[in-house]
Amino acid sequence: MFNTKNDNGSSSNKRDELFHLTSIVIVISLSLLAWGLESMRAPSYEDVIPNFLTLLEDWPLELANSEVVTFTEKQKSTSHYIRESHYKKNITHTLSNSHKPVFHKPAPKSLDLNLIDSVTLESLPVFGPVLSGRTIKFRNALGGFCEIEQLKEVYGIDSSSYQQVSSWFRISSSDISKICVDTASWDKMRRHPYIGVYGARIIERYRRHHDLATLADVRNIPQITDSIWAVWLPYIKISPKNDIK
Repeated sequence: MFNTKNDNGSSSNKRDELFHLTSIVIVISLSLLAWGLESMRAPSYEDVIPNFLTLLEDWPLELANSEVVTFTEKQKSTSHYIRESHYKKNITHTLSNSHKPVFHKPAPKSLDLNLIDSVTLESLPVFGPVLSGRTIKFRNALGGFCEIEQLKEVYGIDSSSYQQVSSWFRISSSDISKICVDTASWDKMRRHPYIGVYGARIIERYRRHHDLATLADVRNIPQITDSIWAVWLPYIKISPKNDIK
């Protein structure tokens, strides 16, 4: 009789060996196929320039030298590339003559300080947008300049700057807006740079018990000294008799 049990065991072992061998062959074949496809694949956008979007965000407006870009092989078998980018980090931006502001030095006494607008004032040497804005704001608060030397009171105009610009201007005293101290409100008076809260308070208190019919009456207020009066006089007046108080 045949040994059926041994024959069956031998056949089973052969089938297992054949199965394992076939599996190994399949795995090797798939690996080779994948390797071949990978080597034939063109480098993708991400492989060639992995940080392209980041570089675009940091890209300088102007490059002193053109950017040098080279690609070197990471692995010859896979055709992967690494981007090597070299560009000059310290870039000096120079303005051409067309971008430089052009200032025109005006003729002496050619500009009325009480009529000049902010655009014209900004175009002058020394002033620029900041000082011109401060000058116009101070002029409006005063009601107009009565002396060229008041430019020294504008923050940012020092003695040397004043010496450079003072000869360009003239003053029109008729353009000064004066405050009627006999009728003006306390709030209006205290907003004036020279009168302020202190001056508005003493005028308001004096008006409660005395009439201010003339400027001499204002001068008689005890708290007003000679120095205060000299500063106030160009900017105050008494309203005409026909004005309604």
